[in-house]
Amino acid sequence: MTQNSSPSVSNASVDGAGKPHPKDKWIPFYFVIFFVVIAILDGFFVYMAVSTQTGVVTDHAYERGLNFNALLDETRSQPDLQETALFNEGTLSWQLNDQHGAPITDASVQASIQRPVQDGYDFDIALTHQGGGLYSAHLDLPLKGLWKARLHSTWNTNQTYRTQLKFISQ
Repeated sequence: MTQNSSPSVSNASVDGAGKPHPKDKWIPFYFVIFFVVIAILDGFFVYMAVSTQTGVVTDHAYERGLNFNALLDETRSQPDLQETALFNEGTLSWQLNDQHGAPITDASVQASIQRPVQDGYDFDIALTHQGGGLYSAHLDLPLKGLWKARLHSTWNTNQTYRTQLKFISQ
């Protein structure tokens, strides 16, 4: 009688009679269940992305992109001002001084208040001159959080200056 010198290989999925183990027939179903669970999770993520989208988009984005160089040229050609914008306790203030430090007192100042994270709350407001080149307006903001003020001033009928201020309302 010859003895086999190769190591004994046991097949765990085959029982003693050479038949597959009963649990082995479920393996294809495990693969199917795995991909069904992935599809359900992907469907949930797509639903959440679509249903929670706030709708904040840029109007006329293509045209604004084409005119971006003109906006950069306009920004570079602004007068050299000493200006400070701030938001404190519900009041938006903008101090305007010319390049020599003299206050600009005859400006028409407008602010476009925007909520960058949510559509539907944007509004425009005029800032009134308080004296000494300080322009301000009280803002009744409907929500707490991040806001952006786009400030625009015009004086001497042809001088303009634009800036923006991001602030957090408490």
